[in-house]
Order: sequence, then structure tokens, then C-alpha cells
Amino acid sequence: MNELQVNCEGRRYRFEQNQVIRIGRSTDNDVVVSHPTVSRQHARLAYGPDGWVFEGLGRAGTFQHGSAVTRVLLHEPVELALASPHGPVIQLEPPGPASPAPATGHGEPVPAPSAGTGTAAAAADGGGPLPPAGPFHTAAMPRSPVPPRIGSAAEARDELASAFQILVPVRSWLTDPGWRQGLRLLVIAYALLPLVFIALFASSGNLTTPGWAYSLYVAPLWGVAFWLLIRPPEPYGKQELLIGLGIVIWVMIWMSVVAVHINSAANPKSLGGAILVGFNEEITKALPILVAALLLLRLRGVKLDVRMWMFLGTIAGLTFGVREASQYTTLAIEHIAAAAMTHSANAAVLGALSFAYRVFVDGFQHAIWAGLSAFFIGIAVNYPRRRVQLIVFGVTIAAVLHALNDWYLSNFTSPWPWIVLQALTLLLFLGYTMSAASIEHKVRRTPLFRGESMILDRFTETGEHHRS
Repeated sequence: MNELQVNCEGRRYRFEQNQVIRIGRSTDNDVVVSHPTVSRQHARLAYGPDGWVFEGLGRAGTFQHGSAVTRVLLHEPVELALASPHGPVIQLEPPGPASPAPATGHGEPVPAPSAGTGTAAAAADGGGPLPPAGPFHTAAMPRSPVPPRIGSAAEARDELASAFQILVPVRSWLTDPGWRQGLRLLVIAYALLPLVFIALFASSGNLTTPGWAYSLYVAPLWGVAFWLLIRPPEPYGKQELLIGLGIVIWVMIWMSVVAVHINSAANPKSLGGAILVGFNEEITKALPILVAALLLLRLRGVKLDVRMWMFLGTIAGLTFGVREASQYTTLAIEHIAAAAMTHSANAAVLGALSFAYRVFVDGFQHAIWAGLSAFFIGIAVNYPRRRVQLIVFGVTIAAVLHALNDWYLSNFTSPWPWIVLQALTLLLFLGYTMSAASIEHKVRRTPLFRGESMILDRFTETGEHHRS
């Protein structure tokens, strides 16, 4: 039988020749390799006319003895490293002839003793003569280790260079495909960017510059966190990327043209003014989600999963937060400068904390509110029976939470009511990230949400009544 044996990450598999074996990080593979550098669909094994063949599929690459390979014909057991020369090892053992006889230290088979030949073992048992004494027998005796010869200075330098190359393999690092992994590049960028900010902006007189720099620095990290929390289902690609870019552009323009002017007319210290600000800002973030969802449905007949709309809502919120933080951090810096003039340590600490809060948390808060409203917009677009009610409900939840947040900040000296409100908002958002798929499943099965829009139905009935 042409059975193939595969060993990887402590697990052993056996496959028949009529199977095509898939290898990769994705859990639907036949051989699952959990290492993060391995491609989701990394390689496959198939039996052909010449025997078992390994074929690389993923972009991460496969290595044999440190060299990249894409196709290996298995005539003998092979060890391959996945993703990099130092990546997880997979052992492939094809069927072969019977194993050869054990070998000596010099690679020659050990002859079996004949009936009439005296050996050391036979002598030990009393069944044969003792080995003869003499100079030839002394060669079989253990030898004392010979001290190594001390070489020249050039040889010592070569040995030192060789040891350094082994211990600090710079050349191997530079050619390692692990650099293609986004996480390593992200670590480099996030370690160096604060130093780059100092180098570029140390002489800037614009107080919004630190707010822009550090808000943009933090926003991608929150974006990654939201992606991991919401986990939009595949497939996704260029279409979703373009929608996200359009949402960012919309929010930036709408804030400058519309939202800022409405906010300037409101008084956030009053509850009514705070509610006006809440609705103004949440509508700013919700509109591009709604427009994108309706255009995608009308023009291409495509409905995205509500979790994707929820994630895109967080992108709208992060965009809003970055733009807003760039303005509020100006006040925080002025607060610090005033504290330095008056030698007030408490005021300086408060200013520094306010700056940190704006650049680290402002975008996160706006993203949570926008994610909640975007979830209901996604439900409304995909299941139009209660479309308007769902949109209003989602935007209202976000706007009320937003308004209470601003009202507490403007009227309470104690931060604890504000912290409690933030905790409740987080619980609500995280609850929807965990149950978004099950809620959509129940909505799909409930007649209350299925069918055409109720408003369109009533509009059609009214028109027919007037015509009659």
C-alpha cells in the first residue's frame, strides 16, 4: 500500500493514495498547523505517477535544509519547515523498501557472526577463543582524546566569524519570509513612530499637531481590537475596503461642513443641548453607513453581514474621534502651559491626563456608539420590514448614551457617574459583538422583520386608494 505518514506539531496522520491532503492554518485542512506565520492554505500532498508530491500553495513559503522549495517529490522521508527556515517542521514519510541493516559508526553494515568464527561476544560466553593479543588488536581499544591543535591567528578569526554568523544570523533574518507578516512590520512602526513625531514636529507651533499625530497612532490599534471582537465573516476584500475609505472621507467632510456648525449652536451643559449634540454627531457617523448599505443593495444587489456593518460603524467612529481629538488636545496643552506658568502641579497633571484621554479613548468611545447604531442599520437594510423603526432605534440608543456622556462631563465634578455610564455602554457594545450572529439568525426567522418595507406598503396602498 502507498500509505503516507505525516508528523506535525506532535500529531501523527496516515493517508491513502486516493486522498488529496491539505495543509495550513485554517481549521478545515486535513493537517492543521496552528503557527501564525503559516498560510491558511499552505500546501497540499497528492499521489501521482511518480509517487507522493508536496506542492506549496501559500505565500509564506516552505523550506528544505534552509532553501525555499515549492515542489518536492517524496522518494524518502523528508523534513520541511513551513513559513521560514526556522518555522514549524512537518515530517513526510512515504512508503519505501524494507529498512537496511543497522550501520556501524562508519556507515558499513555489521556482519553477522558465522558458526566457526570466534568473536568478543562469543569469548565472553565461553564459546570461542579469546581475541589475539598484539599490535593490531590495540586499534580496537578506546583511544584517549587527542587535545585539539591550536591553530594560527587567522584560523581563530575564522572560527570566531563562524560562531558569530551562527549566533547572529543577520543574512538569514534579511531573507526570512517572516518579514511579510504584518505583525512584525507593525511592531517596527509603532516602536519608531513616537521618535519620528519628535523629529518632525518638535518645531511646530500648531497645537493640534500632537492630537492628530497620536490619535492617528492609536486609532489603528483600536481598529484591530474591534475587528477581533466583532469578527466579520468571510469573504471580504476590495469592496469592503473601498466602502471603509468612503466612510472615512464622508465623516471628515460632514464634520467640517455640517456637524461643527450645529454643535456650536448647542449648549452641552443643558440636557437638551447635550441630546442635540448626541444626535448631531451620531447621525454624522450613521449616514455614510446607511448610504453605503442602500447603494450596495440597489446597485449590486449585495447584502453584507450585520457584523461587517458593525465593524464599518466603528471605523466611522474612530474617524470622528481622531478629528475631534485634534481639537480638544489643544485645550489640554494650553491647560498644561497655564499650569506651568502658575506652578500648579495638580493642574499640570489634569492637563496631561486630559491629553492622554483624548488621544487614547476619544476615538474608542465614538467607535462604540457608532458600532451600535451601525448594527441596527445593517439589520434594517437586510430585513426591510421594520427598516425605519430599526434605524431610528439604533441611532437613538447611540445618541442618548452620547448625550448622557457629554452632560455628565459638563455638570458633575465626580467622575464616578461618568465611569458607571461608560461601563454600561461597554457591556452593551460587547454584548452585541458576542450575539450579533444569533440576533440576525432570529430576525431572519421571525415574520415580524421579513417582507417589504411597511412604509412602502402603506405608501402604495394610499396611492391606490387615491387613484380609485
